[in-house]
Amino acid sequence: MTNKTIIQVENLNKSFGGLQALKNVNLDLKSNEILGLIGPNGAGKTTLFNIISGSISPNSGLIMFKGSDIKNKRSDQRCKLGIARTFQITKPFQNMTIVENVTVGAYFGKNNISISQARKKAEETLELLGMKELQSFEANTLSIGNRKKLELARALATDPQILLLDEVIGGLTPTEVNAMIETIKEIKKMGISVIMIEHVMKAVTSVSDRMIVLNYGEIIARGTPQEVTENPIVIEAYLGGAKNA
Repeated sequence: MTNKTIIQVENLNKSFGGLQALKNVNLDLKSNEILGLIGPNGAGKTTLFNIISGSISPNSGLIMFKGSDIKNKRSDQRCKLGIARTFQITKPFQNMTIVENVTVGAYFGKNNISISQARKKAEETLELLGMKELQSFEANTLSIGNRKKLELARALATDPQILLLDEVIGGLTPTEVNAMIETIKEIKKMGISVIMIEHVMKAVTSVSDRMIVLNYGEIIARGTPQEVTENPIVIEAYLGGAKNA
């Protein structure tokens, strides 16, 4: 598979009142790559996801998807292009069944498909994630682990080229963590590029091809997982208090 840049962020800045959440952020994501994004709470990680997915706008900077500027496209338009995300705080349709939740993702995703086709895609996605036996349950009955998997299933059903994962592993049991790591590896094998925010270092270092570290809205380090986790600046800013998180 070619290793072309699929998304590029250039000189991205975002302020909320007097707080500058992102300062001249530059990053690129290659096709069929997993990019880990780490940093302390409040570093600007989710703000970056919100900008890439289109739910908020930057003050300045470029967001290029496959060579085209998407800065002015709405989040639903970006989803149609192939950019999907999960949320750190899961947001299912509580009184709908699991398969109905995922059908919504498939129907409003990249491909223009019918409801029946979306339902089939939803069932296939749930089977991939080991949730097929739960598909008739209402979303409000799920455990934390299964809510995280539902969040992932709904995003995956949109048939994305880029998947933004916002702490899909946080709050899971050790067994669930290992299963989610394997799932993320399988997603990469499907040809989907991933940017992954995660505090569970075992998880993010084991699946990432490269990693970026944000601190106070600025990128302070980038490189392979080994290079990043051994970087003294990163250890001081983040890993010293989070190695066992």
